[in-house]
Amino acid sequence: TLIGYAAYLELKNENFVRSYEHLMEKLNAKNYTKYIEFSKLNAGIQSQGALKGYPVIDGVIRNTGDKDIADLWVRVRFLDRDGAIIFEVVFSPQEPSLGASTLTHVAIPYITGSLKVTLKPNGSLPFKKMLIDCPGEILSELKNGSGFARGPRRWSGKFEVEALSLSFRENKGS
Repeated sequence: TLIGYAAYLELKNENFVRSYEHLMEKLNAKNYTKYIEFSKLNAGIQSQGALKGYPVIDGVIRNTGDKDIADLWVRVRFLDRDGAIIFEVVFSPQEPSLGASTLTHVAIPYITGSLKVTLKPNGSLPFKKMLIDCPGEILSELKNGSGFARGPRRWSGKFEVEALSLSFRENKGS
């Protein structure tokens, strides 16, 4: 029972650490949002590459602050003409783009690490995300290329972007 209790305490400690880290990432996102800019945000049907024919959202993210962003998760909401949310997608803009990857991926078991790109201070990064489970009303407008839909509860062509969590890269030696 003493061993079981020690294992329980270790597990609770790990859960506490994970919860604390998650809370800090949320707080970082809230506090650092003023230094994150999104531009050229656009949704459409990809016309070339591996994602040809699929709905995607793309744009550019810029870090105007003074910290290296190691991991960022954002939520993009598609709004109707009244500003109500009709679809949302959560993703990391730092993950490699499936449609325009310049890296050759080779399975080498002894090499580990993240493929995410660190967003440096005053740096910018183009991103692309495939819209999985995109509603038909948005998909039809993307295929038509009109940028907005007609009728009630249809996509207006507008987005709302929110940073959900953010972690900074620790600078070694500082």
